[in-house]
Amino acid sequence: MKRWLPIIVVLALFLVPAFILPKFGSAAVTASVAVSPEVLFTLGPLEITNTLLTSWIVMILIVLFVYFATRKISLVPGGAQNVLELIVEMWDGLGQGVAGERSRKFFPIVTTIFIYVLFSNLLGLVPGFGPIGIIPVQEGHSAPDGIITFDLPGGLAEALGPKPKAAGEHSAAEAEVVLAPFVRAPSTDINMTLALALISVIMTQIFGMQVVGVFKYWMKFFNFAKIGQFFGALFKGKVKIGLLAFGFIDLFVGLLEFFSEMVKIISFTFRLFGNIFAGEVVLLIMAFLSSTFVFFGFPFPFYALELFVGFMQAFVFAILTLVFMTIATTAHSAEEHA
Repeated sequence: MKRWLPIIVVLALFLVPAFILPKFGSAAVTASVAVSPEVLFTLGPLEITNTLLTSWIVMILIVLFVYFATRKISLVPGGAQNVLELIVEMWDGLGQGVAGERSRKFFPIVTTIFIYVLFSNLLGLVPGFGPIGIIPVQEGHSAPDGIITFDLPGGLAEALGPKPKAAGEHSAAEAEVVLAPFVRAPSTDINMTLALALISVIMTQIFGMQVVGVFKYWMKFFNFAKIGQFFGALFKGKVKIGLLAFGFIDLFVGLLEFFSEMVKIISFTFRLFGNIFAGEVVLLIMAFLSSTFVFFGFPFPFYALELFVGFMQAFVFAILTLVFMTIATTAHSAEEHA
């Protein structure tokens, strides 16, 4: 009986009819969806958004996780040490398989990106992230259906969150209320995903210059070798049009490759941001549907899917960084040989 009890409880929750739950109105969905992060408070000229605050929480959690995992290292790992060793062994094995001995150079960056993005994505799925925050409601008005409000003390209300505008100070488009959660997944902030993308791409170029050589590395993007040979032959009285043609082809191909390197920034940024932000919107819509039309357990399958997506997005970001760093540190002649 004890074995079946959790399954019975889950099924009972899943089949709870929607009419006995608080109604989550469509206006509450609209108030809870915002692309840009919300400012909670300011420290001098620095605006502290909910995604920035959550990023600091993620960093603290990672430090605590590593501390407790390595505090008492044993030959038979358990708990946090086991999880940390699993992550380290996974990326060490992947690095050796993709980059060989060069993986030791990439390992700290790639593994740090994976752990940070994974913690960020999973933390955003913890119950309480998103629904709890500050929503400005003008006097005489009520919050959207499904949002329960409590008045903050005067001083705290003035210091935190967005400020409601007085009547006449806003247009009809600005009259919508927006919930500012105290904590929000950092991956739903395009500034954070852009910063990670810049770190990945810039470190890729740095490793490429370190291994291949600065001049040789940039020559694959801006290849004027054959054009220079053409003008060298021209000064000697020899006109080699074919050399000039192939020179322009090499230059064009190199510029295309340079453009593809820059496009990686956009690709990294919007892949992570789009998947995590869209996942939160899907869960919000499923919560609305479950409280309006169907059953309480309707969002559960989507919640499980978002757990998988959170892990996969961290893995994809890190593995692509590893692959791009490996390609950047491979000499052009070695690429042709391969």
